[in-house]
Amino acid sequence: MNAPIGKAAHHRARLHPARSSRPALIVHTFSEYTHHIRSGAKRLIIDADPDLWFDLGHVPHGVDVKIIGQSCAGISGGSIAAAGRCFLQASHRARVTAYEFAHVEAFDGVTIEARGKSHIVGTDHAKIRAEDQAVVFAHSQCHVQAAGHTLVAATDTSSVSINGDAHVRASAGVHIIGVPQPRNLSIEPRPISRLANQLNM
Repeated sequence: MNAPIGKAAHHRARLHPARSSRPALIVHTFSEYTHHIRSGAKRLIIDADPDLWFDLGHVPHGVDVKIIGQSCAGISGGSIAAAGRCFLQASHRARVTAYEFAHVEAFDGVTIEARGKSHIVGTDHAKIRAEDQAVVFAHSQCHVQAAGHTLVAATDTSSVSINGDAHVRASAGVHIIGVPQPRNLSIEPRPISRLANQLNM
């Protein structure tokens, strides 16, 4: 009775090999990136010289791209992971997972999961969920869900939901969601720029 099930499981294993059997390809130049994409690669890690700029455009669906080290890139759609001390500009509703010390600038409805000690600048309807020790500067219709030990500076017409031990410094026009404890929120009399300057250090 068990033999047919064993055959079926073996057949499925051959049709769908384990993801770990396909190691990620390391990419150092933009021409390598485009070559691997055209060749149907599904897992790419960009580890490039910081003087090179990768205009990734819309990352194809089903392609797992991670940018690490001090690589610099832009994405205008699809999804990507950012780690190391990389710099990424994301737009057009792209989806980004940022961790370690990644620095991400988000526009046009981008969705970001910010973890580790990543630094995020969000604007123009960006949606950011921040946890761990992420640092976020939010302005111009950006929405932040802050948890963990995140630090958020918010100004203009942004909105912030505060959870856990997150701390928010906000200018007067910011919409605060929920009932934060006094230790979690401070209102600044003027628009905030000092934290944004820290992000670029």
